[in-house]
Amino acid sequence: MGFEKQILTPGTGPKPVKGQNVTVHCTGYGKDGDLSKKFWSTKDAGQEPFAFKIGLGSVIKGWDEGVLTMQLGEVARITCTPDYAYGAKGFPAWGIQPNSVLIFEIEVLSAK
Repeated sequence: MGFEKQILTPGTGPKPVKGQNVTVHCTGYGKDGDLSKKFWSTKDAGQEPFAFKIGLGSVIKGWDEGVLTMQLGEVARITCTPDYAYGAKGFPAWGIQPNSVLIFEIEVLSAK
């Protein structure tokens, strides 16, 4: 259980440090239990890059731990098991069913 990371584009900068404000572009897949179906993207019209404090539990565990392994500028595909995503509750508002595996394509834009 946990996450697996596949690097799509290597980064060139430092890795984020716990407690920093990290800004990412992200697209999430796994709507209705289908890993090819997008449920959210910061690249969609009207959306903005997503910012959060890393390593403090403000996002799902797969993001907290996965993004800490990424370098500035890196693009990676992170596959999260349910316990590292939304677990038994899912996220019905986004069409994420309970106990869903999710895939996120994440690009680290900044860490300050």
